[in-house]
Amino acid sequence: MPRIAGTGMYLPKKQVSNEELFERFGREKLADTLSRIGHGARYHSAPAENAGTHAIAASRAALEDAKVSAEELDLLIVATDTPAFLSPATASYVQHELGAKRAGTFDVNCACAAFVTGVDIAVKYAHSDPQYRTSLVVGTYAMSKFLDPKDSGTYPLFGDGAGAVVLRREDGPRSFLASTLIADGAYWDYMGIYGGGSAEPAAPELVASGRQHVRIQKRFSPSLNLDAWPGLIRKTLGKCGLSTEDVALFVFTQIRLFTIEEVMKSFGLPFSRTHVVMDKWGYTGSACVPMVLHDALAQGKVKRGENIVLCASGGGYAMACLAMKY
Repeated sequence: MPRIAGTGMYLPKKQVSNEELFERFGREKLADTLSRIGHGARYHSAPAENAGTHAIAASRAALEDAKVSAEELDLLIVATDTPAFLSPATASYVQHELGAKRAGTFDVNCACAAFVTGVDIAVKYAHSDPQYRTSLVVGTYAMSKFLDPKDSGTYPLFGDGAGAVVLRREDGPRSFLASTLIADGAYWDYMGIYGGGSAEPAAPELVASGRQHVRIQKRFSPSLNLDAWPGLIRKTLGKCGLSTEDVALFVFTQIRLFTIEEVMKSFGLPFSRTHVVMDKWGYTGSACVPMVLHDALAQGKVKRGENIVLCASGGGYAMACLAMKY
């Protein structure tokens, strides 16, 4: 079964601080919001950057960490809902720039749940077909390209970045333990970028209307993740005979600090069994789970052989949970 052989990440250089947002939108209401969700700063892409360039940088870092060359990759999956292009897949661009000529490639888009879903796919490719020995899954986000800088409801919430994981099949104990995907498409029109696809092709009037900006059209219940995550995690762990006490590290979507705190309390576990980065990097969508994982590993929070859980949510909505041994 494949195990995590290396991780890497990339962060753009342009920081957008909370103080900058207070100056733009006013301090009183926004300061309370950012305090509750735990976002301390976020980073936005340079004009020449995009989800593809972020993915390339994070992938190179992960390959170096794994001591694997791009030519050894059998599978390359890009997880994003802010692709560099509508077509071709961003994975094609990333493959070319890395020189991963042997790798099969495709994109996965279930919004911010895409990275965990992509890892689940890569693991199952490796399990079912010996051809796929070495895989790279990269979550990448360039949502700043789709933000309305005048919208106080969306502009402060999103940052950019990328995180990547190299998976390598090796002999030994089973590393992949279990996974669960759930979704409820009734939420498809709550939040998204609704212009620019085949339903509403890009046109000057579309840009002027703001339909190519990320829009919150309806409000998700603030407790949606809090209500769903504990059961989703327990169901996943139950498939492999584990409990929450058996997990060394829980990695969550970084949209709201309060939710993560409450989930850990519901498990009766200390906050030290999770890891957060929204205080320094904000919310990076499909990139946040691998970025958290990379940062936690860099800080020595997990040892080889310990159990980890990845749990992610995305608009639409989609949720993905995966348990594996590091």
